[in-house]
Amino acid sequence: MAESTNNLVHNTLNSLHESVLTLILSTINQDTGIETSYSPYFFDGNDYYILISNLAPHSQNIKTNPNISFLIIEDETNTKNIYARRRITSQATAKVIERGSEVFEQIIDNLAKRVSKMVYMLAEMNDFNLYKITPTVGRVVIGFGRTFIYNHQTKAITPVDESYLANQKAQQ
Repeated sequence: MAESTNNLVHNTLNSLHESVLTLILSTINQDTGIETSYSPYFFDGNDYYILISNLAPHSQNIKTNPNISFLIIEDETNTKNIYARRRITSQATAKVIERGSEVFEQIIDNLAKRVSKMVYMLAEMNDFNLYKITPTVGRVVIGFGRTFIYNHQTKAITPVDESYLANQKAQQ
């Protein structure tokens, strides 16, 4: 794959991480229904972190089933074509970060700097938990006909094209 394609995908990821402050989170409830909401996030280069209340359905869902999905998508007002918004979608696992740990304090500082000092107040409330979201495999959409499978662990990039689709069909 051309180096320019790798750069384009990584530049898109970086741009979305810089410009979009929230991720859209989907979790599975105890009845196997899907629930979707959003949360501000901090990305450390490998993992995403969100601070959410135990009163939010997502907290209970994650505790029951840590397998989640998330979406980070470019703002509608910034897109050239509403059908081809730049975005990242990914499968992931989530887990609670222990309150009072060094990681907890570090991430809370980073999240507050990124989104709002209100994070400090929320972090002091006992019903709020910090979750680490570890992405596995997802898709990066840059535009029409410009979609890539992205392995967050290995950083491997695979274009979704006719040969990819044929290969997927052959494996079924």
